[in-house]
Amino acid sequence: MRRLQLPFADPAREAEADGTVMAVTTPMGFEYALVAGGPQVIAGRTPGAVPGLWLGLLIEGCARLEFGEDSVDLSPGMLIYGATGVDAALRFGGRFRQLFVRIPKVAIDTRLLAPVGERVSILEPETLSGHALLALLHSIAGSLEADRGGEHGPVESALVELLVPAMARSGGAAARGGMEGQRARQFERVCRAIETRLGDPALSVRSVAAGEGVSVRYLQQLFARFGQTVIGYIKARRLERARAELRSPLHAQLSISEICYRWGFSQSAHFSRAYRERYGEAPRDTRNRARGADGAA
Repeated sequence: MRRLQLPFADPAREAEADGTVMAVTTPMGFEYALVAGGPQVIAGRTPGAVPGLWLGLLIEGCARLEFGEDSVDLSPGMLIYGATGVDAALRFGGRFRQLFVRIPKVAIDTRLLAPVGERVSILEPETLSGHALLALLHSIAGSLEADRGGEHGPVESALVELLVPAMARSGGAAARGGMEGQRARQFERVCRAIETRLGDPALSVRSVAAGEGVSVRYLQQLFARFGQTVIGYIKARRLERARAELRSPLHAQLSISEICYRWGFSQSAHFSRAYRERYGEAPRDTRNRARGADGAA
C-alpha cells in the first residue's frame, strides 16, 4: 500500500488483521489496487506522495470512513475520493473488498473545475455517466481479480472522462446555483467541445469562442476563473493524448511525427520542445521506455 502511495497506508497492528492486495501500475502512472481482508483499520498519511487524486470504491462489506472530526458509514457501491497525501482512516467491521485507484495529477489536473481540497469527499453518482463510472470501476476490480492484462490507455481515458463531470455534480462549482454554477457548467461544456477537436490544427481560441457563441475576451475570462488559459488547456490536453499514444503498443507503428500531427501540432520541433517542458523528457525517450517495458513483460 505504501508503495502505491495510497492515502490509507498503515494497517492497524491487530492480531486478527489479515488481507491481500492485488495491484497494477500502468505506463501512464495510474495505480489500481484491490484490497481484501478481515476486520481491521487501514489508516495514515503517505509522506511524499506524488500529487494526484485517489478513488476508493467499497465493493463488499461495510466500513466507516473517518476524516478529522467527521465520520460516515460506507456501504457497497459508495465511492470516495480525495487528494493524495490526505490523512484519513477506513475501519472495516468484517470481511471486505475495496478498490483503490490513484490518478496522477498530470492526467486530470487540467480537467478539474477547481483543485481537490484537503479533505475526503463522497461521490454519489446520479446520472447515466455516474453509473457508467461505477460500472467501469467494478469492471476494473474484476479484471484485477482475474489477472487480465492488456491496453490500459482507453480505460484510463474513459475513467477521467466519466469522473470529471461526476465530481463537478457532487458538490463542486457546477453544483451551485446562480452565476457561479452557470459559469462552471459552461466551462465544462467548452472543455468537452475542445476534446472533440484536439486533432484539428485549426483549433484556436477564436474558433472555440465562435462555437460557444461568445467573444474571445469572455472565453479567456471564463478560463481564468478556473485558473487556466484556453491555449494552455488545449496544449496540455494535446500533449496528454500524444503521450498516451507514444506509450501505447497499439500505436507503435506510428512515427513520432505522425502522432504529433494527429494531435494538432503543426511542427514536430515545437511539439518536442513543448513535450520536454511538460514531461522532462523527449518524446523518443518515452517511446523507448515503453518498448523496453513491453519487452520485459
